[in-house]
Amino acid sequence: MILHTLTSSNFMPYKGKMSIAFPTNKDQNVMLVYGDNMRGKTSLLNALRWVFYGKAVGRHSREIPLFELMNKDAALEGDWSMEVAATFESDGHRYELRRTVNKRAYVATPSRSEDLEVVRAMRKDDIALPEHLIDSEINRFAPEQTSRFFLFDGELLDEYEQLLIDGSEQSKKIKEAIEQALGVPTLIRGRDDAGTILKQAQKQQSLDLQKLGGLEEHANKQKFHQTQIDSIEDDLAELNVRLRSVTEERMALDDDLEKTEALYQAKQKLTDTKAAEYKNEADQAQLNAERLVHIKDAWREIVRPLLTIKREHLHKENTQLTEQMFARNHVVTQIAQLKEAMKSDKCQTCGQSLHEKERAAAGALLGTLESDLLGMKVNQASFNLISSEIQALDKLLKPTNAALIPQLDKQIAKLRVEQTQIGNAIEKLNDIVQGQDTAEIARQRAKRDGLIREATRISEDIKTAQANLDKHEKDLAMISKVLQSLPTARAQKSTQLVNISSALEKIYARSIDRLRNDLKLSVERLASAAFKKLTTQGLYSGLRINSNYGLTILDERGQEVTVRSAGAEQIVALSLIDGLAHAGRSAGPVVMDTPFGRLDPKHRSNILSYLPTTTPQLVLFVHEGEVNRTTDLAGLGSKIGAVYEIQEVSPRHSRIQKVTQ
Repeated sequence: MILHTLTSSNFMPYKGKMSIAFPTNKDQNVMLVYGDNMRGKTSLLNALRWVFYGKAVGRHSREIPLFELMNKDAALEGDWSMEVAATFESDGHRYELRRTVNKRAYVATPSRSEDLEVVRAMRKDDIALPEHLIDSEINRFAPEQTSRFFLFDGELLDEYEQLLIDGSEQSKKIKEAIEQALGVPTLIRGRDDAGTILKQAQKQQSLDLQKLGGLEEHANKQKFHQTQIDSIEDDLAELNVRLRSVTEERMALDDDLEKTEALYQAKQKLTDTKAAEYKNEADQAQLNAERLVHIKDAWREIVRPLLTIKREHLHKENTQLTEQMFARNHVVTQIAQLKEAMKSDKCQTCGQSLHEKERAAAGALLGTLESDLLGMKVNQASFNLISSEIQALDKLLKPTNAALIPQLDKQIAKLRVEQTQIGNAIEKLNDIVQGQDTAEIARQRAKRDGLIREATRISEDIKTAQANLDKHEKDLAMISKVLQSLPTARAQKSTQLVNISSALEKIYARSIDRLRNDLKLSVERLASAAFKKLTTQGLYSGLRINSNYGLTILDERGQEVTVRSAGAEQIVALSLIDGLAHAGRSAGPVVMDTPFGRLDPKHRSNILSYLPTTTPQLVLFVHEGEVNRTTDLAGLGSKIGAVYEIQEVSPRHSRIQKVTQ
């Protein structure tokens, strides 16, 4: 298939008419569409998907409701018409496929998808095809099962990394999608049909055996297991429906919560910031109280120098008075001793008798001392006053913590600055959360967590039910084997039908296993060849595939490389896509949206050199950060057949135009 044109009217951000022409020259088969994020690159991919298959997908591969595809500006102006058309060729035939939407006749202003009516039309070689033939015609060259390899969203590359995780729900879904694209479901439907015939034959066999003597017990056991199997299969169907419903609801909540995550974080930050404000205020109050305690004694530090001088002066006076007192007391003691000696004629020191000469000398000394004593007067009142003053000054000069006041002032000033910053932050956060229902966001988060737990519980129930189903099917198979050995039972037509349908089911099962193995080997070979072309590491020997179609890198010794970078993961995923595309469909265009998000320039160069050689048309939707027009496109040279740019007109309106290369 070769794409020629894509046109639209009021589709998603493209208000009014939009038209692009794909390059059809095999030597210039590369088309680039540049656009910033949120401007409409993925919408172009969805335009192709919608015109071919009637669906557009968003995050998590969830289908976007029809109502959401209408351009909002056009709808506000009362224009509720939307159309996408594609022209292309395949197997020598020219096609025009058109899908148109209008509001229903009885609806004044649509408010939901049901208010809109979709009409589809296809022309083949200018001849209109009946509606009932359109799907079969599309399936000839672009079946929906292979659309993920024809219309590839690079933002979903992470899905393919899940293929390495055995048992994950995501890996099961992708594996099923891959096998559907590769044709495995055809055999699976055959096996399921054979299984349905087998069940019906076993039920008839039970009825037949109940009529035969001696086989009632086998018939009753067979009927019991059949009843259990039917019941468990009904339970499994219900559990799977519930699991899908819970998963879809959880994914929808994830999308809603992702949009409000910034608001939720702002609310959490506001709560934390208010707590910080409260703590800051408490810290300031504590420091101010401590400062007041120190300030009440701080005046002492002001008078301390003067009081210290005064205290030193008083200490001097006190010392002098004390010395005078000691000297006077000494003289008084001497006088008392001399007087006593004069009375007793004996020396008070040695106890010997005094001679006259010695008595005369003692009398003269006594007179001198008495004369000196008259001049040795001590002011006791002054001494007492000085002593009390010294005691008072000692109290005043006790050490204080006034030196801590500057440190406290510094801490308080710092807290005040922080308080101002906190206040500004709270004001900004209040502006963000004002008028927003943060309680509803919290409720959604709690509900999302509950849905995750519910999905886990249902998955466990499914495992348990499947194990019970396997057990009953095994027991039923054993009964069938026993019955085959009994001539009476073997002669029944129902038993023969059981044997035939059982053998047919086993043939299908073996065929499915063989096809899966062959397909995996083919995908492994094709993906390894692509990987060697794309990787910049020359020592890697290739890729190894697992049961989920997940790929691991092999080094030069054939050993698995267990630690891979984000860029390596993307190269492996692209290699898988290329291998699946060549294994699962005929040659056709490849339209890729944002495929280079985590790749370095060398890997981008390898991809841009390799992909144009593997497909008749390569269409890349990229932004300037992914593909540099000067450096990255140098290797493509003359391969580029067309370049377009998406320009913003308004937040809900984009325009696309062709640019000169």
